[in-house]
Amino acid sequence: MKTSYSGSVAHRWTRKAGRVGIGACIVLLASCGGGVSSDSPADEIAGTAAQRSNVPGLTPAQYANAFVTRQGSKLMVAGKPFRFSGTNVEYLGLRNYGPAPSVSIPVGSARYPTQYEVDDALATAHEMGATVIRAQTLGDTIGCPQCIEPSLGVFNDAAFAQMDMVVVEARKFGIKLIGEFDGDANGTGAGNQSHNWYCTWRGIVDCTTAFFNDPDVIGDYKRHMQAVLTHVNPLTGLAYKDDPTFLGWVDGNAIDSGFSATSNAASNSPLPGLAAAVPDQQFTAWLSEVSSYFKSIDGKQLFIDISFNALAPSSSAMLTVPGLDIVGEEWYPHWLPLYNEKATGNSPGIHASAAQTVAAGKAYALLEYGWDNTDYQTTTALQTFLDGVVADANIAGDDFWALQSHASGQGWLPIPANEGCQPSCEANEDGNWWALYYTGLATLSNTAADMAQRAQMLRTHGYAMNGMATSPAHEQVGAPAITSTSGGKIVFQGAAGSPTYSVQTRQADGTWATPCQNCTTDAAGGWVDAAAQASSCYRVVGVNLDGIAGAPSTPAGPGCQASAAGSQRQAASGA
Repeated sequence: MKTSYSGSVAHRWTRKAGRVGIGACIVLLASCGGGVSSDSPADEIAGTAAQRSNVPGLTPAQYANAFVTRQGSKLMVAGKPFRFSGTNVEYLGLRNYGPAPSVSIPVGSARYPTQYEVDDALATAHEMGATVIRAQTLGDTIGCPQCIEPSLGVFNDAAFAQMDMVVVEARKFGIKLIGEFDGDANGTGAGNQSHNWYCTWRGIVDCTTAFFNDPDVIGDYKRHMQAVLTHVNPLTGLAYKDDPTFLGWVDGNAIDSGFSATSNAASNSPLPGLAAAVPDQQFTAWLSEVSSYFKSIDGKQLFIDISFNALAPSSSAMLTVPGLDIVGEEWYPHWLPLYNEKATGNSPGIHASAAQTVAAGKAYALLEYGWDNTDYQTTTALQTFLDGVVADANIAGDDFWALQSHASGQGWLPIPANEGCQPSCEANEDGNWWALYYTGLATLSNTAADMAQRAQMLRTHGYAMNGMATSPAHEQVGAPAITSTSGGKIVFQGAAGSPTYSVQTRQADGTWATPCQNCTTDAAGGWVDAAAQASSCYRVVGVNLDGIAGAPSTPAGPGCQASAAGSQRQAASGA
């Protein structure tokens, strides 16, 4: 059913062919639900995650039920100062919508992630210390059959149902969400931003400036915002605007980016060919209008602006917008290696922006940053960068880009925006360098070992941002799920946080032998039992990064039913 409505200095950036990261500053403006049951296939993982709060001094329920607010330049939650850490998981609302069309994201391939994939990402983020996830497709999808707004003024109940599920699951895992009204739409062939669809539908050729000055297009944007904020989640009984699970909302990724073949000296552009789409005064007027409209609907949550004008917040009038609460940045030495940062990890630009923002009475957050070897050549440089962020009290929070999950059925989700590192991993937009698989996955840019090591650095950093002196023990992993035993090949769906798996076989007396002890991984494609028989019955067990085994999978295999019946007869005869 569809419903019609009438009425960063070294950062990540957008380009016409895909996403090129250079800079975008993020602005948030400020302003319960009870528990919800779920039939999630990852309920066991979720229960484990919910046992521990990542927010010192607050129980999971206290954090879940409290809105994040701003007092001066500081964030607060449940009456306590709040610094957050986490990750971007762009695809929670819709896979293959952004960030760039590629072999792994062909135009028209959008689909909803399964609840298992959502839960796996949330469980992994919680294990890494996350308290906040930014998920652009929770709100920004326009112009495709699976999108929230598939055609002008028409809203998709199926897309909202996906968001409804994600909200319930995020609360369960102790995670708050940042949604988005406009963002990458390269998976639809619409250009680089979802708002381009408004211009396409209205026959406007140049959307670069029309988005900021055409009353009809601005009205389309406001209608989309209103439809998202006022949607009532039937699983919680709350409109999104009234749900403390949402920390806030982004107006649009790099929303005022423009392109010019001429010099950008007048706009202080850090890269040739890139400039603000409209002058600062016009952008600030637009920001004032849309943020005021947002606050007229939603007085409890934060509004987030990502704009080219905010590359230099001290020289932009946007800091005078009454509703603006948080200025953030997206930081990628990959795109703009200032200050010899790739080699040293020293990032004076971030700290200068944070100081300027706080001096203006606003809060500052780092809502995207790179973690890999194309951003920081060594782990020493990465650690220097992370230590600098933790030490700077002007930085209210951060989210790295970008966490991937296991795939339903087997293995990991495909590498997003996979361009094959052409011409190189150092010079293009490509998930081979920025996609993070928590326990490590070899890509064209990263070794599995280096990725795994950096993931643990991000985990330690996350807990430090949360105010914890030391990181807690790794969480117990949930049960894998066997999806096939055909031909003696044991294929299974992974468990968040498990680097290796053991395969066990049931013996005639009902005990379990372990012919495969921590011998397979999510990337291996399964394990082959060379001694497979018609009577074989298997289970798979994961292990966390402290070496502690998790719950075993439900047994599967051709002999499981017979083995179970025999065990029952044996138990009955002995009774």
